[in-house]
Amino acid sequence: MMNVISFINEYLTSPALTAVMICCGAYFTKKLRLYDPKKLIYAFTALKNDKGVDGISPFSSLTVALAGTLGVGNIAGVAVAVSVGGAGAVFWMIVSSLLGASLKYCEAYLTIKTRKKDRSGGAPIYIETLCKRKTGVVYAVLCVCASAVSGSFIQTNAAASSLYLTLGVPKIVCGAVFAVLCAVIVLGGCERVSSFTSAAMPLFCAVFFAMSVIAVSMRTAEIPAVVTRIFTEAFGFSAAAGGFSGAVVASAVREGMTKGVFSHEAGCGTSSFSHAASSASSPVAQGAVGIVEVLTDTLVFGGMTALVLLLSGEDGAGYDGMSYTISAYARFFGTAASYMICTLTVFFAFAAVICQSYYGCQAVKYITNKKSAEKAYVLLFSASLTLGAVISPSFLWHLSDVVFAVMLFINCACLICGRKMIKL
Repeated sequence: MMNVISFINEYLTSPALTAVMICCGAYFTKKLRLYDPKKLIYAFTALKNDKGVDGISPFSSLTVALAGTLGVGNIAGVAVAVSVGGAGAVFWMIVSSLLGASLKYCEAYLTIKTRKKDRSGGAPIYIETLCKRKTGVVYAVLCVCASAVSGSFIQTNAAASSLYLTLGVPKIVCGAVFAVLCAVIVLGGCERVSSFTSAAMPLFCAVFFAMSVIAVSMRTAEIPAVVTRIFTEAFGFSAAAGGFSGAVVASAVREGMTKGVFSHEAGCGTSSFSHAASSASSPVAQGAVGIVEVLTDTLVFGGMTALVLLLSGEDGAGYDGMSYTISAYARFFGTAASYMICTLTVFFAFAAVICQSYYGCQAVKYITNKKSAEKAYVLLFSASLTLGAVISPSFLWHLSDVVFAVMLFINCACLICGRKMIKL
């Protein structure tokens, strides 16, 4: 099974994801003139002046969205990309974020534009509006699968691995604790989820960012060499390969784009559920939140993590993503790094778990609109966290890439269908 999923990911879905992400991202970036300063000022002015309606604040919707993307993707995901795809993968992760910002804007814009009076909304709703109900249902089913793979398995596995490596805590114990806490919080609804994330996310993000800045500042003299390595390997020029290597560039593009999408989820439409709960009444205002979400997640946090990994001099070969990150940060902070990264990973993973569980719950609501089905989903999701803690992380990364790729294909096709509705 592992070999089949790996083959599909490497030779089918990853190349297709890369092509779709680049083409659609470039199209909407050009159409919206996203990086025109006047356009950006207009978008953020709309956010500032938005009077809002009932719902969570745009800031809270941003923290919920970041809870679903920040963390394991920026800690373990970046490490997997660098260890497998080399330094060049960092360049393609940055490309995915710059192009992905326009896609996230489109998702947030359409979410506000098409959400219903009861504040239900998100990708399934605008997909149904632009295409058909059946397409929306297919997407919602995939969203449930994604919440289980990336939200349940990968996040819990990273937290469990970190606790095991640092404190020797059995992985199944971490999964069981996550299961209980997740059920309690998510069954409380989006308000409880947003209360948790808006209170805790800024603090933990600040701590992780400060650690990364301090580590990078310790070796500023080596930054030019690392940046040169990122660009040369991004286009297939590697000293290890003795010149140009198509295999090097293919690996860099594949890992950079797929892990970039896993990190910021732009183009997949998943964070549209958090945008739907926002009090913002202007599609442009919520679109500005989407832009901040992507650039903060991958360009800022992902970029800083990548710099630390490459400046550490630690070879990622033979490591999984979590152990590679811990070893790299230990080069700067000693054994204390293990405890700091462990604490951050556990929090980020748990925040992502409850956020992704909420996303999956909203997808189930779209499919059935029965409270009993939503509660059953949350309980099953919570129970699966114990299993996710002990599954092979390599298999999980490949499976996650495949699921996200299929979601991206459907979502981007619908964004193209609705291109005339989207304005900035």
